Amino acid sequence: MRKKQFYCLLTFLSLVLGSCVDNIDFSQAEDANITPVTVVSLVNTNITQNDLVVGGSEVGTITQTSVVSILDNGIARNDLDRAVFRFEVNNQFNRDFRINFIFLDNNDISTNNDITLNIDANNTSFVQENEIIIANNPDLLNSRKIQVELTLLPSSDGSSIDINVPTSFVFKSAGTFYFSFNNSN
Repeated sequence: MRKKQFYCLLTFLSLVLGSCVDNIDFSQAEDANITPVTVVSLVNTNITQNDLVVGGSEVGTITQTSVVSILDNGIARNDLDRAVFRFEVNNQFNRDFRINFIFLDNNDISTNNDITLNIDANNTSFVQENEIIIANNPDLLNSRKIQVELTLLPSSDGSSIDINVPTSFVFKSAGTFYFSFNNSN
């Protein structure tokens, strides 16, 4: 009985392995296109009423600059197809804000891919996505820094922020980078 099982197994394996070898087309590797996606946290901050009122006066603009290291790699820059930037804001203030998201090169010059967000007062669930197609905006590849300018807009009724009332403005941003590595590269 064992001999019969051995021959059945051998016949089965021959059929399976033989059929796989006959159908393999190694030329398909020449057309390979790998499209990895990378998600990177960019600028995240939590600003309170104490950050917006200094010495009894409201601060008009707060600026923060961060380095974008994902574009430092020449290979990554050459193979980047598009980038999608996602912004989430929880604005508990009874005031409007404007955020300028500015892409800068190594010399702190704008690469002309700036994104402006207008955040309404008390908007605790603001979400916006901006897509940049590299073929249409190649200067994005020169970006090495992101500068965020948060501007507190004047109140409609002339009121000021009360530092005794705990309030916050939470800003989160991320970039999703879509690459395409072709075998011909």
